[in-house]
Amino acid sequence: EALIAHKSWVPCAAQLKSVDAVVWTTWLERLAIERMEQRVQELETVLQWTNNNWEEAFYIRLMRYMGMKVNATPFEQVAKSLPLKLLAKHKNQLLPLEAMLFGQAGLLAQIFTDAYPVELQKEYDFLRKKYALQPIPASAWKWMRLRPANFPTIRLAQMAQLIFQSQHLFSRVLEAEDVTTLSRFFDVTPSTYWRNHYQFDKQSRTRVKKLGKTAINNLLINTVIPFVFFYGRYKSQPNLQEKALNWLAALPPEKNSITSKWAALVRPAAHAGESQAMLQLKKNYCDPVRCLQCAVGNKILQQSS
Repeated sequence: EALIAHKSWVPCAAQLKSVDAVVWTTWLERLAIERMEQRVQELETVLQWTNNNWEEAFYIRLMRYMGMKVNATPFEQVAKSLPLKLLAKHKNQLLPLEAMLFGQAGLLAQIFTDAYPVELQKEYDFLRKKYALQPIPASAWKWMRLRPANFPTIRLAQMAQLIFQSQHLFSRVLEAEDVTTLSRFFDVTPSTYWRNHYQFDKQSRTRVKKLGKTAINNLLINTVIPFVFFYGRYKSQPNLQEKALNWLAALPPEKNSITSKWAALVRPAAHAGESQAMLQLKKNYCDPVRCLQCAVGNKILQQSS
């Protein structure tokens, strides 16, 4: 009753220090796996939509991540409107890849003065007719309160470069032996125009707009690794599931308000697997006050009985 009536950030905040470290660590290990299994359900829906095409499903999921929370939906809509097989036909030509991505995003339906977007526009007009493409409305995109580095234009340019540099990307991901190799696949820099632009026809200070280390780590944690875990489970290959969990343990922990508060209450997360577990614990156990289903909560109740 005392736990249910709590006023703290988590019900057992006052008693957490009394819980043995082994209990805490073991529970986090289990929660990391639980979080992966929970994501499997989301990924199954994407796989079904692609008729079990793993490369296509991976591409759609990557696109959704590139939009972050703000533009996840329009990025996914672009991916679903532009099959990977069409992009694959132009995998050795960057301009058509960029033209199709920007065009399907509805970002080429205006009058431009710079030569680069004019060239993209001409290329897209040809490809749109050739493949009977239907773009999403430009109004779907959100620009407010976004850092310029996260503008849809920059993210789409990065995605075009990723497709251009990495053929059969998901197959390559599965073959990767370590996180360092995995990270290199996503170390991409957009084409020259974007060095001094964040939007078409609007020049800015020169800056290389590649995916940073933190962005790549977050991409691995939230998209790539869960997808590998899902594939291993779907194909009954426990070695791939174990590889995915090992990759999580090899990445630095995420830094956000939830992990910071856990660090103050108990200890900092040792790696990304633990930071993911901490998010799972807060959202799925502490917030709904499921103390009886929580290993830490059970331990506290045992000690107080």
